[in-house]
Amino acid sequence: MTQLRNVHEQRPLGYWLKHIDGAIEESLGRLFATDGLNRRGWQVLNTISYDSITIAELDEAMAAFLSADEPTMRPYVDRFIERGWAHTADEGAVALTGEGRRAHQRVSEQAGVLRVRMMECLSSEEHRVLMELLQRVATQLDALTVETPRQ
Repeated sequence: MTQLRNVHEQRPLGYWLKHIDGAIEESLGRLFATDGLNRRGWQVLNTISYDSITIAELDEAMAAFLSADEPTMRPYVDRFIERGWAHTADEGAVALTGEGRRAHQRVSEQAGVLRVRMMECLSSEEHRVLMELLQRVATQLDALTVETPRQ
């Protein structure tokens, strides 16, 4: 491996992924603070906006974000219900109310502006290539997880 002169250039993929994830978390937290949301809350609100969804389906859709500290997205749904943004629909599914749809629209517009600003340093071709490369690395890591037994 060639030694790079700048220590910042020597940082591995994992460093940059964590750095970017933290910066996105921080930016969205500031952006959504007036609406009492954080990044995860936004993701849950956005997922519910597509159609009514059960908690089990929501947890499945959000599986990449579940952890021992946050094993379900139910607390976010409960907060939305308390705020009048969501209600329990048929057979326990959750759906947005009119107020929830208006909140989603407002927050979605803010998120869209931030998303554009985050990516304005890349051309559309660079963005496409970046996304393709990240998906390839993720697929490779998923395959390695299956191949590599736990020790």
